[in-house]
Amino acid sequence: MNMLDLNQVDQAAMLSLARNPQTDPQQLIALTEWLKLQQGADSAQPSTSFAYLKSQAPQGPLAVILERRTSPLLEALIANPNLPPMLALEFAADVPAAFFANPALPIWLQHDPALFKRMEPLRCMQFLSYPAIPQVILASIQSISPEIAQTVHLHSASNPQLDADWYADYQHYREQVALPDATATTLLQELIGLNAINQPMLSWLRQSPAEQHQALFNRAPATPQPVIEPQTLNFTPNYPRLLESPLAERIQVAHSNDIKGLAILAEDDDLSIRLLVAQNPATPRTVHQLLELDDSQHVRAALARNPNISPKLLLTLARDYTWSAVPIRVAAALNPVATSEILELLAQDQASLVRQTVGQNPQASAEILDHARQRALIEALYALDPWLHMLALGNPATPIEHLAKGARSPWWLGRAALAENPSCPSNVLEQLTNDGNCYVQRLAQTQLNAR
Repeated sequence: MNMLDLNQVDQAAMLSLARNPQTDPQQLIALTEWLKLQQGADSAQPSTSFAYLKSQAPQGPLAVILERRTSPLLEALIANPNLPPMLALEFAADVPAAFFANPALPIWLQHDPALFKRMEPLRCMQFLSYPAIPQVILASIQSISPEIAQTVHLHSASNPQLDADWYADYQHYREQVALPDATATTLLQELIGLNAINQPMLSWLRQSPAEQHQALFNRAPATPQPVIEPQTLNFTPNYPRLLESPLAERIQVAHSNDIKGLAILAEDDDLSIRLLVAQNPATPRTVHQLLELDDSQHVRAALARNPNISPKLLLTLARDYTWSAVPIRVAAALNPVATSEILELLAQDQASLVRQTVGQNPQASAEILDHARQRALIEALYALDPWLHMLALGNPATPIEHLAKGARSPWWLGRAALAENPSCPSNVLEQLTNDGNCYVQRLAQTQLNAR
């Protein structure tokens, strides 16, 4: 069969191919790969535009799951019996109804009884949010992991019984979620500093015996480096040969208020001299333009700490979005001359440490701190950590556009937190009343009844 060039085929023709049970498997595979490229997760570029970050997700495995969108084309593809089973399984969590409607499913299971055990764990967890999974299939996958076994046990098709104390039982499940490990320390510090963690979850952290959790509450706030107090020299430098002078003399000049000497030393080969010049308040702003182009990130960070830097140049330094420039943006966030524009920019930085530092600047307004809190919650929501994910989906300050994506969360406790969130949109609550998890169903219905 001649393969069609999908770039030359319109959507109607693609849909016709996907629905046709006679379409060659290779053509279906090509169509699925094309769809992956079109339906991939949104990619967050290094930007600090608040509007952009509010609508885009950080990159990562969880973003791929939460951001993938369904379509009639995808549904038709997954329901086509000619599609290879492993490819259908890859999208089963996205369009479970279409997957179970595939007439080839019984044949696939006959040839491979362990088919469902081949699902990626996160996809399997997401798949279990579908309420109409036959019990025989639930039984076949419950041995994959303890987490999946618990999810199967609480699946509506398993007929779990919720007694009068069901909410207390639900809270017990919440408390059993493992606390974040040491890799999340910086983000946790930020969330605590921004009052973004509710009291019950904060108490779980406080009660943890783990050293990294105890350290969260014993951490001293960052303090700006002391500002150089320029000294008046008691000698006149030999300006034409200053760059060749002994190091001790150049250090004296770099610490001084000698404008001519500072301008010369801005081009010193010694990094330590240029660092002193960059942070010296007496260094002329005309020299700042040269230091801004310095090859060393350390010099540019020192310049960003200079209390005499112009707001315009500080804004330029704050717009260096590279990860290696995090110290520059941290210094800019602490600088007392940082304007509201600069702090707003840095409050949505991709680096948690930068956002955290903005919160320590007395010039940061309540609105700026709200934006920093929202950005931190977005990062927590897409972290590959069930506890942080649950925290973000339960927080009313998490932007609505990201809360809505939480209905596709692979963790039932994340969806349960979303169902309890007063900011959860009603249409999402309606969707959650049909969730595969018995607690999510009950919480969503309770929330809807209260509105």
